[in-house]
Amino acid sequence: MNEFQYKHGDRPLEGYTIQRAVGRGGFGEVYYAISDGGREVALKVIGSYEQTELRGVSQCMNFKSPHLVTVFDIRRNAAGRAFVIMEYVGGPSLRKLLEESPSGL
Repeated sequence: MNEFQYKHGDRPLEGYTIQRAVGRGGFGEVYYAISDGGREVALKVIGSYEQTELRGVSQCMNFKSPHLVTVFDIRRNAAGRAFVIMEYVGGPSLRKLLEESPSGL
């Protein structure tokens, strides 16, 4: 599967507009999106293993650390799809950083 579910301008979750796809992982797809209020966010669409992923995200919602992205909310759209709304951090993916620095960061 090379295509992402959503493209620029799509609004899969009320209040958020997709700007571009960021990546895909084992639990779903991540998009760079803008809220109606202008906040830049990472919008994760949960695909597989929804219960497991949402349980893990829920446990992280109150963590505060300069080394972790902030999870703002978990919401469902009108179709019942689960979305995680997180702080957006630009730059290369963690996977790319680790590939470029195999001895560690």
